[in-house]
Amino acid sequence: MSSESKKKVVLPRDVSPDHVLGLVEVLNSAGGQIDSMYVGDAVYENIKILPKAIDVAEALGLVESHSGNLRLTDLGRKVARSDPKSLKRLLKGAIANVEPLGEILGLLKQRKKISVDEFREIIEKYYPGGVEEASKNILIWGAFLHLFQMDEDDEEIHLI
Repeated sequence: MSSESKKKVVLPRDVSPDHVLGLVEVLNSAGGQIDSMYVGDAVYENIKILPKAIDVAEALGLVESHSGNLRLTDLGRKVARSDPKSLKRLLKGAIANVEPLGEILGLLKQRKKISVDEFREIIEKYYPGGVEEASKNILIWGAFLHLFQMDEDDEEIHLI
């Protein structure tokens, strides 16, 4: 699947890197593919979280659905076998398909830092009424992928 054909998604406020990577690990352990009906049993994930984690994994280009099966892509296999540093490098290239991470990263690449107010405005655009929870999750993703982080004064978000 080319990056142009990958669907863009808004990162659900309750899907963490652990959810997506857990899915990838389980698929890798199952030989790289599993019948969609059995994914929930294999992953031991909350039924409300799993479909969202699958959507994010698809947007990142880690998995694809094919004939009722969920299958790891080449990138997904590389991620499953990689060390933490390589994993972050592999995922950085795919983050443009996951909003608001793509928008925030694009802005930070231009300016190197943004105010927390600007960050919150972007979050509000994607998560009206849910800024607090979503902000925390977006910061977790940014730090996990070594993309951006909040400064020690909680005033600015900096490109890493």
